[in-house]
Amino acid sequence: MLILFTIINFALILLAILFIIILFIKISKVQQLEQEYRTLIQEAEDTITSYVLELKEENNAFLQKLSNHGGGTPSKQENFDTREAALTESDLKDLLTQENIEKEEKNPLVEQKPFEEWSLKDQVKDLHEKGLTSSDIAKKLNKGKTEIELLLKFRQ
Repeated sequence: MLILFTIINFALILLAILFIIILFIKISKVQQLEQEYRTLIQEAEDTITSYVLELKEENNAFLQKLSNHGGGTPSKQENFDTREAALTESDLKDLLTQENIEKEEKNPLVEQKPFEEWSLKDQVKDLHEKGLTSSDIAKKLNKGKTEIELLLKFRQ
């Protein structure tokens, strides 16, 4: 009987040692993963830090260029403010008529050519301004509806 208890006791001790070894292996794997995680976090922090420093240097260089470039000449705002006081009503009318003339000059350039010789963008723009839908424009120009929709979106 004593021999049986000794054998069972020895088996239980071996089983306990086996569990202790398995637990030790699991703990070492967790510690290894934790160390790798810390390394990755450190690398990420270093990368972000270097990126921020690089941005800071670029911003400082930009501000330096801006202060060097802008310091010698008066700003456009100051220039405008001094000229604004000197404008009269007749000057304003002249400026407005010049803008209207420029707008009118741009449109006839397109309208001087026949419709078929216009660029696709101009044709689509003209037809859309006339109130046609994208599918109607596509049928009229023998193009795909998606292509016309893209041109209209890019135009906006």
